[in-house]
Amino acid sequence: MASLDRAFIDDLLSRIDIVEVIGNSVQLKKHGSGYKGLCPFHAENTPSFNVSSAKQFYHCFGCGASGDAIKFLREHDGLTFMEAIEKLAAIANVEIPKSYSKKNDSSKKLYQINETINKHYVQNLKSNNNAVKYLENRGITRDLIDKFDIGVANDSWDSATKILKSSNQIKDGLKIGLLVESKGKVYDRFRNRIMFPIRSTSGNIIAFGGRALDKDDNAKYINSPESDLFYKSAELYGLYESKQDISKKDQIIIVEGYTDVVALHKNGFGNSVAALGTAFTKLHLTKLLRYSKNIVFCFDGDVAGKKAAWKAMTNCLTEIRDDTNVGFSFIQDGKDPDELSNQDPNAFKDVISNSLTLSDFLFDSLIKNLNLNKIEDKTKFTRSILPLIQLIPMGIYRKLLEEKLSSLTNLSKEDLFKDRQKSVSNKDKKTIDSKISITDNLLLSIFLEHPDLFEEFSKEILNIIENENIIKILKLIPKFKSGNGFQMNKFLECDDEIKNIFLTQSSQKVMYKNKASAKNTILSILENYEGQNRETEYFAILQKYSDGENLTDQEKEILKNFKK
Repeated sequence: MASLDRAFIDDLLSRIDIVEVIGNSVQLKKHGSGYKGLCPFHAENTPSFNVSSAKQFYHCFGCGASGDAIKFLREHDGLTFMEAIEKLAAIANVEIPKSYSKKNDSSKKLYQINETINKHYVQNLKSNNNAVKYLENRGITRDLIDKFDIGVANDSWDSATKILKSSNQIKDGLKIGLLVESKGKVYDRFRNRIMFPIRSTSGNIIAFGGRALDKDDNAKYINSPESDLFYKSAELYGLYESKQDISKKDQIIIVEGYTDVVALHKNGFGNSVAALGTAFTKLHLTKLLRYSKNIVFCFDGDVAGKKAAWKAMTNCLTEIRDDTNVGFSFIQDGKDPDELSNQDPNAFKDVISNSLTLSDFLFDSLIKNLNLNKIEDKTKFTRSILPLIQLIPMGIYRKLLEEKLSSLTNLSKEDLFKDRQKSVSNKDKKTIDSKISITDNLLLSIFLEHPDLFEEFSKEILNIIENENIIKILKLIPKFKSGNGFQMNKFLECDDEIKNIFLTQSSQKVMYKNKASAKNTILSILENYEGQNRETEYFAILQKYSDGENLTDQEKEILKNFKK
């Protein structure tokens, strides 16, 4: 695989102004010979984030984040190295060397396969009366079918398989989850389903969602598995199709299903998106906040809907800022957004307009069924809400939440938060820092953001983690895992030491939002650890040899190979 010449990268960086690149995301003010602003990688009230146009470099004196324009785009925007290069090349109007384009070939090939199969699904719809009838009954018009490229996978085991076999692309089809292999046989993953292509924000098809046409099918919806193109916890259905409306309305409505999104677009709510069959994650929110600071979750008004809303809220608290407005709407009478918007668009509009604020949802949910005139209930309420408020970065919004809690409990802020103040004192901070190595802290950050990666590397990682409390937290991840995320509130029920470490970590801006980058970092840490072990072993054998002791054949081989 071709790689970029360092000279090209240096030339590219010299052609762009890092102040301009970062200034699109961070409000910067002239400060001496450089620029200064609030750091986007951690919560702060006093600017400590410095950008130097002369050096083309940024550095935060608060959290230590630093790097060039490429690193900023990767860590702040979640771009791959390739995507960052392409974005900067477009800004600088520089052509990327043709040799480098080979790096794109693999992804482009996979995108093209998805497009080919989707055209097949779209073509199938023209002659599948059952599928057409289903869409008509849901009020999905031809215009909507065309807008979202909706198709159908016929009731066949090898429809897509035959297409990919004819072009010698079976392996690629398996790689992106269009095909499944079992007992040496390959067959279609999607059969007898309405097909919804899932697009990246740039418009490429990265995966599919399939809705069963057979009422007796146990799996009502199935999605493509995660692949090189598709990371479920970071993607949202309909975002590509909604970007224009989101920009006009400066608001995003989040619903639960594909048909909800399609119906809402038909009924005047083209600013709607949906999570892909998983809990709404912090990464989802981070992506959406690039398009609007005004977010409304819309769920069913039943127990499951309230539970989903609560998970979404707790997973997003660390990303809430003073300029972020998050609301929660619930549809009653057993209806969903699809049904209500089709029956009465104005009624759905009212549901969105009358959404609960995050603060009201947080407080009302925990106060429910409690009597704050009772000391026991007041204690229970306070202990439940305090850890959640502490997840929110310091700012005006958090201070106002603290004041509201103080008013409800008749406790001073000093009494309520004395434990917090104690935990973040310089003395205790030094103690914590001395106990937790940079590597341990980094790995914890990665695995809290990508719990599935811990499952992949748990055996190796637990052997190199030094801090016992970090080990305890990591071992809890599989237990608290929910979909591609985890139940954050479960960690808040742990003992104080573990809870404090978790709160400290969760309050920090995640540096590895991109799963591939996170995985590479883990592999680098493991490789370094193995290298250190080999080095230790080598010097032990070398010392043994120097002392005149006889070496085993294995030890001789280790010594010989290490020297190479």
